[in-house]
Amino acid sequence: MIKFKDKSIKYKLTAIITMTSTIALLFASSAFLIAEFALSRRSMEKELSILAEVIGTNCSAALLFDDRDSAVETLSAVKAVPHIISATVYKKDGRPFAGYNAVRTGHTIARVDLRSVEPGYRGPENGYRFYNGYLDVCREIVLDSEIIGVVHLKSGLKELYARLMWHGIFCGIITSVSLILAYFISSRLQGMFSKPILHLARTMGEVSAVRDYTLRANKFCDDELGDLIDGFNDMLEQIRQRDEKLKLTQFSIEHSGDAAFWISRGGRFFYVNNEACSYLGYSCEELLAMRMADIDPEITEKNWPVFWETSKQRKSHTAEARHRRKDNSLVPVEIANNFLEFQGNEYVCVFARNIEDRKRMEAQLQKAEKMEAIGTLAAGVAHDLNNILSGVVSYPELLLMDMPEDSIFKEPILKIQKSGQKAAAIVQDMLTLARRGVAIADIVNLNDMVSDYFRSTEYEKLKSFHPKVRFKTDLAEDLLNISGSPVHLSKTVMNLISNAAEAMPAGGEVSIRTANRYVDHPISGYDTVSEGEYAVLNVADTGIGISVDDLEKIFEPFYTKKVMGRSGTGLGMSVVWATLKDHRGYIDIHTAEGAGTQFALYFPVTRQALEKREARFVLERFTGCEKILVVDDVRVQREIASRMLIKMGYDVRSVPSGEMAIEYVKEAPVDLLVLDMIMEPGIDGLATYRRILDIWPRQKAIIASGFSETDRVREALRLGAGAYVKKPYTLENIVKAVRYELDRQA
Repeated sequence: MIKFKDKSIKYKLTAIITMTSTIALLFASSAFLIAEFALSRRSMEKELSILAEVIGTNCSAALLFDDRDSAVETLSAVKAVPHIISATVYKKDGRPFAGYNAVRTGHTIARVDLRSVEPGYRGPENGYRFYNGYLDVCREIVLDSEIIGVVHLKSGLKELYARLMWHGIFCGIITSVSLILAYFISSRLQGMFSKPILHLARTMGEVSAVRDYTLRANKFCDDELGDLIDGFNDMLEQIRQRDEKLKLTQFSIEHSGDAAFWISRGGRFFYVNNEACSYLGYSCEELLAMRMADIDPEITEKNWPVFWETSKQRKSHTAEARHRRKDNSLVPVEIANNFLEFQGNEYVCVFARNIEDRKRMEAQLQKAEKMEAIGTLAAGVAHDLNNILSGVVSYPELLLMDMPEDSIFKEPILKIQKSGQKAAAIVQDMLTLARRGVAIADIVNLNDMVSDYFRSTEYEKLKSFHPKVRFKTDLAEDLLNISGSPVHLSKTVMNLISNAAEAMPAGGEVSIRTANRYVDHPISGYDTVSEGEYAVLNVADTGIGISVDDLEKIFEPFYTKKVMGRSGTGLGMSVVWATLKDHRGYIDIHTAEGAGTQFALYFPVTRQALEKREARFVLERFTGCEKILVVDDVRVQREIASRMLIKMGYDVRSVPSGEMAIEYVKEAPVDLLVLDMIMEPGIDGLATYRRILDIWPRQKAIIASGFSETDRVREALRLGAGAYVKKPYTLENIVKAVRYELDRQA
């Protein structure tokens, strides 16, 4: 049986109200019946006392004259009162004088002791008593202040008890009806109290079941129950906010880019996040069954206590470490150790960040800085070499122009010229390596670069060194054009094919393919290829492949395993790398030792059309008679340029500095300036050209330098200079530039 305290609040409220009403009604009914009983007794006693006084007054004459019949007649009047059983008149001495009995009419002969009528009776005096279900009333008969007798009335109490019984029945009926009404009304009105409480209980149950702290209890009133519901809703809001913060914290940790490990005193993982599982290759369950010593080679079961105590003392510190993956490979990580106390337990919280990419980028940065340092050195050397080589490259050309065809000196001079040109080519490689402003303004097609190479003497020479190597091409007919430098791109093609042939000492196949490719998402390889549209040059071989160590150094300057005397300067692949970067391209390499190598070069495409190739150089087309001023700080360079232009019929003057050039043009205007960009000491070519433009705003000029094109060269071209000529001079490049600029409409 369910105890009352375990009943529903609805049942309890109804029961309490009903029981309270019952007790109150019973108490009221009892009080009413008791009061009614007392009042009825008092009323009955008073009624009989009055009747006794009346009878005594009426019988006083009968007692005085001893007229018993008259007294009996007076007493017989009490028969009108049904509940009176007997009425007796006694003389002063206590002897009965006359009487009436409701059961038997007649005189009462028995002597009545009046003292037995009222307990404590002391002679003839007034009195009453309720005794054995009767009411006895005695009243003295007084005449002229003298007691002459006593009237005694005896009444039954049945009428009193009957009236009380009907009152009790009435009260019972009223109480029963009231209780029914109380139960009905309470069962209806208890909802005012139970409904908010039951709704609150249901809301609590829903919140507990679904853990949804956005639920709220409805407020039905503004009393204490309303305050209770407000307090409950406020508590839910606080829990919701705390839960949101906890969820955000938990989500942040679970989806953090850093791995998180909570480690107990014994070295076992207490908690790991998703990133920890991801970069180590374990499932969460697997990691939670492991220890820190299982993933960190530097930590063992023996030195773990030392690590724990160190972490406890230092509280927080960072370091670099290596973690062992599931496949047994090691990954570099940066770790932050934090010693924490949580709910009475101690933990080491380790946040580990995978720094593989950072280490790789640091290595690439070091390599780039190394390349930059070597390039800076190479650029300085190249500039000086260009000045030295000018005489070796340019003077033979001037000598050959005046030399008879059958001269015995012609062949030696040609050899001197060819050697100078080879040296100049190496200088250009060094300038490319320095990445000093390779011009990529020409519209070219990679197919033409490949085709031109296979028609060159370099290709014939390569075949002679590697007769067992086969060459195969697969060039896309719809290959898109690119913006680039034909000279550097041709050298890139030559270096890649030469490298491929060198990788097959026993023979094999070199395949060269071109294709269009659209990259819709970054491709991770040797380089990360960004989204875009590219013309791709693939050069693959079936040779010995490239080892991991060699792959790391393949683009370093002067690193080579080729045979010296053929193409072993060590700059070939460095030039490929520098040229590719100058063309804003990317490279990817696929190789394996013994399985060959494939280089894929990605060049951004352009929609511009190819320009028509110029016809064969004809010297006579570039003659003239205009006045030209050559400005160069190196005497040999001034002489070479002047002699070449004089040979073509021009009126040439020369000065060794920019300041002197300014003073010259003030006095004698010229048709064209040939300006060296770098002149020391004094102002350079750009500053000189600016000042001359202040004097002659339409002054024409060409820029010459032993360096590749720089920002200052491009600024001079923007100001109006017509062309940029590289040193060492050749007759073709200088006279073309001069004639084109003189013919150009200002």
